[in-house]
Amino acid sequence: MPLSLPLDCSGSCVFEKAYAVFEAELKEKDTRPRLSERFVFINLDDEFQGKPRVFWHIVSIGADDSKYEKFPCAGDPAEEFCTYRCDPDHEENFLKEENSIPCCFRACRIRWIGEILKLANENPPTPLLRMWKQRNQRTGENNLLIRFTENEVDYVVVFRVSYKNSDIYMYQLMTAYPVVLPGYKRRFDKEYENYCRKK
Repeated sequence: MPLSLPLDCSGSCVFEKAYAVFEAELKEKDTRPRLSERFVFINLDDEFQGKPRVFWHIVSIGADDSKYEKFPCAGDPAEEFCTYRCDPDHEENFLKEENSIPCCFRACRIRWIGEILKLANENPPTPLLRMWKQRNQRTGENNLLIRFTENEVDYVVVFRVSYKNSDIYMYQLMTAYPVVLPGYKRRFDKEYENYCRKK
């Protein structure tokens, strides 16, 4: 498998472990991987509890996404260490005002963002990656999605595409997460197929 194993999520400091990876691999703009020779922007100024909001977005699930048919971490080592159980009203949920729930399962996979960026820059890119653009229905902005799939591993990284003089200027990292639900998998498959058809 070209992606590393998830972080060890045992103990109470899984989010600190994930943040250490974020700092080491993504925070510094001079050492951050580029994408197709374009700058990858990460908004570090917009913070919540002393960490960039984009970090919290990556390591949490939205309260609206917590209505899973099963826990996303079912059968994964992260399940044993999860305190929140996808409950937005959990008394220890420190992201409640952000309408999110901390997620060990997502946090343990944060290293995959940089690894997927590196894979996307390979020439030729690995067939395990699917890349497509889509228009965000809510904001009207253009997004680029990079999805890695191999066996049970399914992970997507989402960027906002910024243009200057009709050329791509940079990609802004918006979020990244494991694709768990069959409905999401089908939606992404369909988006990719439609994008390829229109190319």
